[in-house]
Amino acid sequence: MTGVEIHAVGPDRAEELLAAVRPAFAARPPLDPPAATLTETAESMATLLGPRGGLLATLDGRAVGGLVLDPVGTTMYLRRFGVLPDVQGHGIAARLIEAAVAASEGFDDLTVVARLELPETVAFWERRGFREVRRNEPNVELRRPLNTFLFDVPDADSMRTLGRALADQLRAGDLVVLTGELGAGKTTLTQGIGEGLGVRGDVTSPTFVIARVHPSLADGPALVHVDAYRLGGIDELDDLDLDASLDDSVTVVEWGEGIAEGLAESRLELRIIRALAHVGDAPGLDPRRVLMMPVGPRWYELEVPDTQRPPLAEKPDETLLVDFWPCAERDLHDLDREVPLTMSMLVPEHEDRVLLVHNTRTAEWELPLARLAPDASPRAAVVEQYRRATGGEPGQVDFCGVATIQYGHERVIKRVAIYRAVVPGPDGLRPGADVDGLAWWDPVEDHAGLSAIDAHVVRVLRSV
Repeated sequence: MTGVEIHAVGPDRAEELLAAVRPAFAARPPLDPPAATLTETAESMATLLGPRGGLLATLDGRAVGGLVLDPVGTTMYLRRFGVLPDVQGHGIAARLIEAAVAASEGFDDLTVVARLELPETVAFWERRGFREVRRNEPNVELRRPLNTFLFDVPDADSMRTLGRALADQLRAGDLVVLTGELGAGKTTLTQGIGEGLGVRGDVTSPTFVIARVHPSLADGPALVHVDAYRLGGIDELDDLDLDASLDDSVTVVEWGEGIAEGLAESRLELRIIRALAHVGDAPGLDPRRVLMMPVGPRWYELEVPDTQRPPLAEKPDETLLVDFWPCAERDLHDLDREVPLTMSMLVPEHEDRVLLVHNTRTAEWELPLARLAPDASPRAAVVEQYRRATGGEPGQVDFCGVATIQYGHERVIKRVAIYRAVVPGPDGLRPGADVDGLAWWDPVEDHAGLSAIDAHVVRVLRSV
């Protein structure tokens, strides 16, 4: 939505913030007990704003939503979050969350408290990367981790080594949730954890028994290895009666995303994906990328294994450029279907400069980007998007490769096809199609407001 701005505010704007959020709570169904915001006063709101302040969203100068930032240890709670009912559904809430992430630099996570009687509100937070950590009727607490750690894992031995390194920090009561396609390496990682813990028995896939217990050979915790692939949800997981062993064991749940989170307030979540980039020259390698997200206070003092490496580029909302693979366009047909190709991007160049478009939704400078309909041609889609966004023709378009990106608030992994083109100069170009500005960028310089991921893609292409 155009005209939206997010402002950091303090106690002096308490009345304005309260007026912007209270109607959202008043429009909800009656609750027992009622939401605290409905009895808030300007004075009490000012007190809440005292420690860290808050955020106020305005639309064309009108206050339309906001929140209070409430630091508790290394967690940033988002309180009194609301958007006026007449402007809901237009991305203002998402902009507020993005601004809260930026305002919480140095914190481990964001936390919200929602009401169980409002499942749509709970689902809203879950869609934005918040995970349930505890229930205390009538409330549910959801937490979004702010740190993701990335590991390059070239082979099975390296995967086991990573598991052993994690095991050095695991203790009784810890929960590890593993996600990844069939054959991604979840069981191999668990084997390393088992070796590091020093447990009895070979760690193999527990698919046919669902859960297997490996007792410690020393004085350490047992390893409970669970395969949730065939479980229909948290209720079936509860039927396994894992609660009896959680406090005394290290529990590793494969295929646990969306099922196992309710087992513990704190957990390590690891997602394993097949890498696209070539790793070395050795034939037969099937490399992986492992993304690790610590959730909850147990992991605030995590010692990250030293094999961790930074993403190729990242944005403040934790959107990460994980991988870039220079390849032929025909290779797009062989990509792993578990990580969908959903977008295509164009690098339009003219005399050592790159044409950028200003996205009206994100208020960010970026490269022309097309979202792909099912069975759409990535090339045709990005050419059409360039036409719509600039009013120009891209000329000769060349395929360059595939990027792997983790999108921040949803933490989903997607592929992006990358193209480049030498385009005519600025004559006749005009912004359109969700674009409110065009700019020519010299990549040897910085450009204010430019997506860090888009900037990295351009610089990578210029180096190959």
